[in-house]
Formats: sequence, C-alpha cells, structure tokens
Amino acid sequence: MVVLSINEQVNKAICEVWLENLKDDYHNFSLLKEDTMKNSFYFHLRNKLGEDFLNANNLRIFTEYYIDGERIDLTVVKIDPIKATTSYLGDCVIEVIAAIEMKYKGYQVKDEIFLADVKKVVSYIEEWESNTHFYVAFIREKYVNLSDAETWLDSYLGKELKGNLTEMYAFWNEETDKMDWMLKNIK
Repeated sequence: MVVLSINEQVNKAICEVWLENLKDDYHNFSLLKEDTMKNSFYFHLRNKLGEDFLNANNLRIFTEYYIDGERIDLTVVKIDPIKATTSYLGDCVIEVIAAIEMKYKGYQVKDEIFLADVKKVVSYIEEWESNTHFYVAFIREKYVNLSDAETWLDSYLGKELKGNLTEMYAFWNEETDKMDWMLKNIK
C-alpha cells in the first residue's frame, strides 16, 4: 500500500474535485459564476478531505486569503493551533499547501482575463520560497477545436518554474459539443 504525504493527499483531492465534483455540478446547472464555482470547490474539497484529516493535520481551507498583498481564491493552509487560540486566524498560517486561482467566464470574454490569473500564479511561484502547489482552474464557455486547443500555461512551458503547478481547464469541445475537463501538471 502506498502512503501519500499530506501534500499529495491534498493534491489528489483537488484534482478529483475538479474532474468529478465540479464537472457534475456544472452539468447539473449548479454553477452560475465564479463565486458559486469557489463555493462548490470549497464544499467538495472539505468533504473529500474530511474533518478528521483536516483537524489531525491542522489544515484549513480558506477562500479569499490574503498573502503578500494579493487575494487568492482558495487556499489549503496549515495553521499553528496554539497561536490560533489567541491570535487572528489569518496570522496563524504557517504554510500554504495549495493555492488556487479560479475563473468562470463565457465565450465573449477576452483571453487577457485568464492570462492575468496565469501571470499572477507564475509570479507567486517566482517570488515565494515554498513547497506550495499552485493551480489555475478555468471554466470557459467557449467552443474550442481540440486540435487547436492550447492550455493557458503553454506560453510558460519553456520557462523554468520553481514550484509545482497544475492547470485545470474546462471548455466546450467543437467536435463533441460537450464540455471537456482536463488537467495538466507542470513540475
């Protein structure tokens, strides 16, 4: 039996939430915009990891967490539980395990909206000295020809990135007329 580290378990759960739960929520018309996407991600991730796992490892899931003057859509963090009894919870974070930037937009939105989040995450990777796993999670309601499909991170593939990065991307496939849900890991 393979025993996964805490970070590996969190990463596995995040990927499962994307490929299973968010996909189902989308197809069941439960995601309206980016905020419901964040809410859904939080709900499913917390349920998938479970209260016992989160508490035993002093992990918490935060939305809209500020770090270095930037707001991150969703984070999984490790806290100092002793300090948390007397301090503001945001000051008790000792490690960011995962940081996810999300976008949910329609076909009419320009690429620059998505690319801004990609640049933001790449800047985190370049500036932070950490073992954080970074994610971009994009739902784009636009038809794409799969043979022409490029991921949002393609422009950064030749660049040396210090951290772990996963792209989660959903778009309408022109050929199948269905939403495709994909993952791309860059290490």
